[in-house]
Amino acid sequence: MAKKDTAGKPTNSSSHQPKEQTKKGTQSVSKPGSPGFSYIPYLIIFLFAIGIYANTIGNQQAIDDPIVFTGNKFVQQGFGGIKDIITHDASVGFFGDKANELLSGGRYRPLSLVSFAIEVQLFGNNPGIAHGINILLFALTCLVLFHLLSYLLPQKKGSAFYLSIAFVAAMLFAGHPIHTEAVANIKGRDEIMSLLFSLMALYSAVKYTRENKIRDLIVGGVLFLLALLSKENAITFLAIIPLTYYFFTQARVREYAAMAGAFIAPVLVFLILRSIYTQTGAVTSESTEILNNPFLYLPQGTAGMLQRYATIIMTFLLYYKLLIFPHPLTHDYFYNEIPYVGVSNPWFIVSFVVTIGLLVYAVMGLRKKSLPSYAILFYFITFSIVSNLFINVGSLMTERFVFMGSVGFCLLLAYLLVMAKDRFDLPAQSVPVAIVLLLALYSVKTISRNRDWYDNTTLLITDAQTSTHSAKVLMGVGDNLLIMANANIDSLRQTGHLQRTMDLLEVHVDVATAADTTIRRILLEKAEDHMKRSLTIYPGRGPAWLMLGTTAYKLYRPAAEVISYYARADSLKPGGDYESRYNIGCIYIDQNQLVQAKNGFLKALEADPKQLPSTFNLAVMYMKLNMIDSSIWWFNRSMELNPGEPAIYNNLAAIYKQQGDTPKAEEYAARARQLAGGH
Repeated sequence: MAKKDTAGKPTNSSSHQPKEQTKKGTQSVSKPGSPGFSYIPYLIIFLFAIGIYANTIGNQQAIDDPIVFTGNKFVQQGFGGIKDIITHDASVGFFGDKANELLSGGRYRPLSLVSFAIEVQLFGNNPGIAHGINILLFALTCLVLFHLLSYLLPQKKGSAFYLSIAFVAAMLFAGHPIHTEAVANIKGRDEIMSLLFSLMALYSAVKYTRENKIRDLIVGGVLFLLALLSKENAITFLAIIPLTYYFFTQARVREYAAMAGAFIAPVLVFLILRSIYTQTGAVTSESTEILNNPFLYLPQGTAGMLQRYATIIMTFLLYYKLLIFPHPLTHDYFYNEIPYVGVSNPWFIVSFVVTIGLLVYAVMGLRKKSLPSYAILFYFITFSIVSNLFINVGSLMTERFVFMGSVGFCLLLAYLLVMAKDRFDLPAQSVPVAIVLLLALYSVKTISRNRDWYDNTTLLITDAQTSTHSAKVLMGVGDNLLIMANANIDSLRQTGHLQRTMDLLEVHVDVATAADTTIRRILLEKAEDHMKRSLTIYPGRGPAWLMLGTTAYKLYRPAAEVISYYARADSLKPGGDYESRYNIGCIYIDQNQLVQAKNGFLKALEADPKQLPSTFNLAVMYMKLNMIDSSIWWFNRSMELNPGEPAIYNNLAAIYKQQGDTPKAEEYAARARQLAGGH
């Protein structure tokens, strides 16, 4: 028997199902400027999205921001770099020719980089402007989402807009804390732009079926190309668009075919550009570095394959958990934060059952075209490309991976909240109160999490407390603290950066009065601690041993201990590590072990024969060992590498003077004075 709503009208149990909206239909959407249209929901969504991310405007850069912004040579050229941005892999501007070696598969995402180049041209390297633009783009995305959902799910006449599924879903999307990685991180602009243009393209595609204007398809195709040029995962909308047609329109075969032509064309254009400007052949290759290939340490054969997919599916449960309860959040899920699991692991089993259950429920709802079915399918389709099921994306899990898919989650949650009153016969105000309470909790978490993204140091130290088993974030903290220890301490005091770091590290020290040496020792000790914890998790990372050696050296640890760290770094690099070998030579100089120092520099030059510091120090070692001919030879070699270094000529002058060759001694001494600016 049908229930009655508060107006006494019967409410059909299937009224939540998507309904066709046509020119002759009983439901319609008011367009801007038309009678009955209200800007109020748009204004609320816009101000809400702006408000909860406003505190990111004072943030600096964090994590990968320099790759796309201040450290990207093409972006830094402003308008002049746009051509290079369009004609290169997205990573080349930062990594140069080594981009394809470091990141396999290619990344063709020029549009967000172009936006950064325009920013640099107009405003310079201003992170506040960059964060502000991210906020505006995100707020616009929320508005487009609301407009699209209002078009697909028109509000009933006489009903409150704040209880419409479209409004609630858009507000939930605007407030969900899992989006902080995409919005608060400058680099996350590619995620925002990709979804923004994808939703706009979807709106144009649906509009075509209702107004039958080819113009809408053309506009949709252009918007879809912009989405793809922002980030590759927009390609999943090739499935979302026909799915939306099926659920919300009465499109005929002819309209499906026209849509397919209009949206496949930009995909082909994108793939051609991608194949020209990136190494697409490497898309299926897998890195030999565990931090870029989370499956590297799995065993070969069937056992390894089962573990691989069991681990992948287990991460689905972690995503569900964060969508439902977004705490704690972290930017780092790298090795070994999420350990491998097997098919007998209970969390894999739970995740598998839940995932299959959701998919079965969604498929069963296809015939009735139920909104929950659409929402679930939207989530899984958009998530598929970053799920690791089909392509190894280089990380087991990252919160931004569900930025696009969370539209489906927010739509499902909005449906459950709005329909709860009738389903469970709740008091009239219970649903609005529940929605406001949920949005309030979202807001508190989002605003709080935004502060964690203030800068690299803040984010790394904060997330190291969550990702306690991630070798990458622990080493990141150590590296960051080592850099601080080498910086100007007084400058760090004045900016407040030093006090903030000490507070994060929970070190109780008055930085205003503490001596510089005390501050440096604290920073170095904390750096050493994090580095050692990182290397306990991942001992095969050569550069990490190098940094630990440098930190231990600055802490005056025993020479044997420091040398052991450098030796470990050297052993882990094919062909040997120049810097580690050079540092070992310098330590032996400190210990006045000249023969060992000489041998250290000789080994360093085996790794890199064109390094002046090693050739020069080697010449000095031979001179001190009274091996004059060898010393002269290495000084001459140093001269070839850098003929403008006065110290080379001073030492040669000293050698020839000792040998009684006054003319040569004076010749080299004069040359040294000339290079030093003397007469």
